[in-house]
Amino acid sequence: MGIAQGSPAGSDAEDWNVFRTRFLAPDGRVVDTGNRNVSHSEGQGYGLYGAVRADDRQAFQRILAWTLASLKRPNDNLFAWRFTPDGTPPVTDLNNASDGDLMIAWALVEAGRKWRHPEYTQRGLAIARDLQRLCFLNLGRRWLLLPGAYGFRAANRVVVNLSYIILPALQELGRELRDATWTRVEMDALGLLEEARFGQWQLPPDWLEIQADTGALRIARNWPPRFSFDAVRIPLNLCWGGSGAHAVVRACADFWTHRGPGAPMPAWTELPSGVLAPYPANPGIRAVGLLSKALRDGAGARAVLPRVAQAQGEYYSAALVMLARMAWRDLLRV
Repeated sequence: MGIAQGSPAGSDAEDWNVFRTRFLAPDGRVVDTGNRNVSHSEGQGYGLYGAVRADDRQAFQRILAWTLASLKRPNDNLFAWRFTPDGTPPVTDLNNASDGDLMIAWALVEAGRKWRHPEYTQRGLAIARDLQRLCFLNLGRRWLLLPGAYGFRAANRVVVNLSYIILPALQELGRELRDATWTRVEMDALGLLEEARFGQWQLPPDWLEIQADTGALRIARNWPPRFSFDAVRIPLNLCWGGSGAHAVVRACADFWTHRGPGAPMPAWTELPSGVLAPYPANPGIRAVGLLSKALRDGAGARAVLPRVAQAQGEYYSAALVMLARMAWRDLLRV
């Protein structure tokens, strides 16, 4: 990888313990403290994966039990994307979120291997098969991962969120299923990211629209035209999945560091106007930015990433820190 050897401060278990203490309810629900205390399939996946990495089997079982009881859809193995604790009922939209399903499936397969528990593996692969059946789409020359089973495909366009392409999860699940379609989704996503870049920094948007007949790309309508809180995960996924030399990683690192050493990283930018957020990046975005910078800079580069504790009470920021630090440890072991 061309990066300096060594170990980032702390361990998976230390990071997980802080995250678990702040964001995991006793019943196994991962709480988005910055968003009316809702829960998402994405957050349940982060929790499951964090627990596996930390060898916290008790927490894993609690998170899994709550997820299955509260979010599992009745007719397949996927999960409703949001749980609102004060809602009646708390789940009003049974559409899934493919990033959450990917994380949950990946965590289950990892748990099955680590703890020699074949039922976890089988459940993870059942999720992956339904995700492939309902959310993989062949559009012209590309295979795409839809953000959900419905609502993102119209007669003349398809809307995707490229931050949902969690490369190490795709790679692991594809290997387990022995299905080359998963590799095709990965490769086509890497190619699409080369093209789907906008504005002075040539960054990917949070949401992308693809014309069904021509394959033309544009920033999706009905969403803010930004590189922001969704798209921040794109360079994280690229680095973690072994594509740290991708042009998007370099572009993101250039954007986040363009103000010079020690200057605050911008939280987001409008595409294509170049208008910057009026506030700095949170610790989670900084963690991904520093990881991206290390991969861009190559030989001898080191990354001193924020700690999970520095995210204070921000669920999403803390999750990004935890994931970025896991990715960095994995890259150092390569």
